[in-house]
Amino acid sequence: MSITLHMPHWPKPFGPEPSGTPSQRTRTLLKKLGNPELGLPPVIHVGGTKGKGSTIAFLKAMLEAAGYKVHSYTSPHIEKFNERICLAGHAISDAELYETLEATRLVAGDMDVGFFDATTAAAMLAFSRHPADILLMEMGLGGIVDATNILDNPFLTILTTVSYDHMEYMGDTLHAIAGFEAGLFKPNIPSVISYQHPDIWETLEQKAGAIKSPLYFYGKHWRTRTTGDGMLFADTHGEVKLPLPSLLGAHQIVNAGNAIAALSLMENFEVSQEHVIRGLVQAQWKGRLEHIYNRALPVGCELWFDGGHNMAASQAISLFTAEHWQDKPLYLIFGTTQGKDIASMLAPFADITQHIYSVPVQSEPKSYSAETIADAFSGVTACENIHDALRIIMRDSDTPFRALVFGSLYLWLEANHV
Repeated sequence: MSITLHMPHWPKPFGPEPSGTPSQRTRTLLKKLGNPELGLPPVIHVGGTKGKGSTIAFLKAMLEAAGYKVHSYTSPHIEKFNERICLAGHAISDAELYETLEATRLVAGDMDVGFFDATTAAAMLAFSRHPADILLMEMGLGGIVDATNILDNPFLTILTTVSYDHMEYMGDTLHAIAGFEAGLFKPNIPSVISYQHPDIWETLEQKAGAIKSPLYFYGKHWRTRTTGDGMLFADTHGEVKLPLPSLLGAHQIVNAGNAIAALSLMENFEVSQEHVIRGLVQAQWKGRLEHIYNRALPVGCELWFDGGHNMAASQAISLFTAEHWQDKPLYLIFGTTQGKDIASMLAPFADITQHIYSVPVQSEPKSYSAETIADAFSGVTACENIHDALRIIMRDSDTPFRALVFGSLYLWLEANHV
């Protein structure tokens, strides 16, 4: 079965923004569908700039290790749209995906509906039809107007690290972005707050205080750190030593901490330390410092991928590579969608890579050309595609190397098929 997501009479995702906010449009669609959101299991709503998907991956793995059935809604997908909607641990089938999308399209009628609004409503319909113990729901753009922000009484919310991204919508300062993201908070519903720049603590506390939403802050109520070959999680109940998480990088230790901190507030769920450990070491999340096996590369050479798509991700990944990848020369292959700050994303890699190559994101019409990226940052070589960049690296390197494809999740398919 072949599924076409750009259905007739629906705006294409690259068209003009429909009228009204995404959350307003999604609420209208859900009402037309019979309010399936009222039949959902308890929901943990996850917002923020960086680490949402990884936090959900850890939390999902820990809850499933404890025997719970977990729904999840994440975006964007890496390989297939079905990945966004997981029903009790399994990606939605093609048949059910088509049926829920078609049901949503039919009730939408002549409504001016955005792509993410419609698919979010369809996902809520699918979740309502399958029993589960909990739903982990990732925000899209973020904030009070987000299409996923249609639940007045979630079980818990999590705000991951806030950084510069989507500034055309959220504002051009951390304070403005934090205020926008604080639309995640709900009256009297606790929120786990990940590592944040200290400058925005007051903003978050003011927004939460106005609606009496208790905040559970990293650095104040809980914390994480590495301990040699493991990690430490500490809160008001004490400290616990744990193995390193399956996902690489110091930032993933914080994301794992987000999940553990959330579990500490979930009194109705029985999750032991053993379940936490199993979740830590078994969690999987495509496109995050992922080693891609490529038989065409010379012996000893490695190809890696990370879909980090903002300045905070660049800083986190560059710190990891500088600390752990000193045994081989590193080359960066970079492509990104329009609206990103190219210089801020490439600057952290300037002194730790042998060279930077730019490529277009071929599956994303609204991406920067390789030439535009090269013009925006000195010393970058523009290439036609990832294959072309690797060909140049192999020609010029006389020792085993690492190549890291970075900048957009939409490059994952291309990186896996060079």
